[in-house]
Amino acid sequence: MECIFKARDQIDCIWREIEKCNIDNPSEKINFISTMLYVAFNHCDGIQTLAQKRNFASAFALVRPLLESSFRAIWLHRCATESQIKKCLETDKWKSALGLAKEIESEMEFTPILSEVWSELRPSLHSYTHGGVHIAVKHINDENIISPNIEDQEVLQLMQIVGLISLYILAEFIDLSKNIEQFQIYEKVGNDFVNWAFNK
Repeated sequence: MECIFKARDQIDCIWREIEKCNIDNPSEKINFISTMLYVAFNHCDGIQTLAQKRNFASAFALVRPLLESSFRAIWLHRCATESQIKKCLETDKWKSALGLAKEIESEMEFTPILSEVWSELRPSLHSYTHGGVHIAVKHINDENIISPNIEDQEVLQLMQIVGLISLYILAEFIDLSKNIEQFQIYEKVGNDFVNWAFNK
């Protein structure tokens, strides 16, 4: 599907831009946030690569880690107090993903896209990540042949998630580095994303 290759183009572009996001004398907090964003973006890259190879079992298994790691990173950057950050570093204990998404949306005055994505996918996410029924039934067809049996719309939705979250990650890196010149690239990538992911 074309959307898989469009997602790859977007990811490659964002990798190039992230490499330009230099942060002078980063604090422990900034290093923590940057590392969390980097992990989340690697999940974006991994999901696209796996989908391109038609390894949808592994691609779908990464959706929950992608959402959780990106929500945590954005929350750390935009919402968390110093004591909350310290507690996360020391205990690796976090608020629920939905709670993080809602707090981000409230703090940033965002349309509730993140919380809607999580709420829509939540019934299947645990099954995808831990080898449950939801992922198994996507790998057998009506003729009882075991093979990826993913609807085109599901593939598009998967790439929409990758595209959306990768854009959020780029915005966070740009904000951390204070490299405002990159906002023009961000806007172009965002417009391209809307065109390939939604304007069909």
